[in-house]
Amino acid sequence: QVIADFANGEIAQASSLFDCDVTLETYTDKSFYKTASLIAASCRSAAVFSGMDEDVKEDMFNYGKHLGLAFQVVDDILDFTQTEEQLGKPQGQDMASGNLTCPIIFAMQKSPELRELIESEFQENGSLEQGLKLVYEAGGIDSAMALAREEGQKALDSLHRIPEGEYKDSLVAMIGYVLKRIY
Repeated sequence: QVIADFANGEIAQASSLFDCDVTLETYTDKSFYKTASLIAASCRSAAVFSGMDEDVKEDMFNYGKHLGLAFQVVDDILDFTQTEEQLGKPQGQDMASGNLTCPIIFAMQKSPELRELIESEFQENGSLEQGLKLVYEAGGIDSAMALAREEGQKALDSLHRIPEGEYKDSLVAMIGYVLKRIY
């Protein structure tokens, strides 16, 4: 199922390049299929192999889902906030290739100019740099950070049935590790 989910996510991404009508819901679905479904299935599997009740299995799936979504949102933020050297690819590569990630989706809601640049597929000289600047100015990074924290909180909330101890502490620490990457 995870392989099918990943393939569906890749297809969804490829079919929506430079699509300025992409919604946050579409982005979240694609991110679940490409990233979070693997983490969710892994977490659920750990609960299955540990002989946990069905409620705990579902909680662990939700933990993995929201941890994976937080991870993807943070990864998309880093495409704007880190250097080419840190990323191992040019900054803004997602936007340049038409992959409209959550910072871009949030920014497009406030910046018609950004939408125009994306629709033109950054053909004008300097338009990609202008687009990167507009994502910041329109609050796309801040809104994406808030979404990452929200997904992290949902992952944390999913752990309410897990007993206190070193295992739960490790799961909580993983959320902190994922979110720390944006600071």
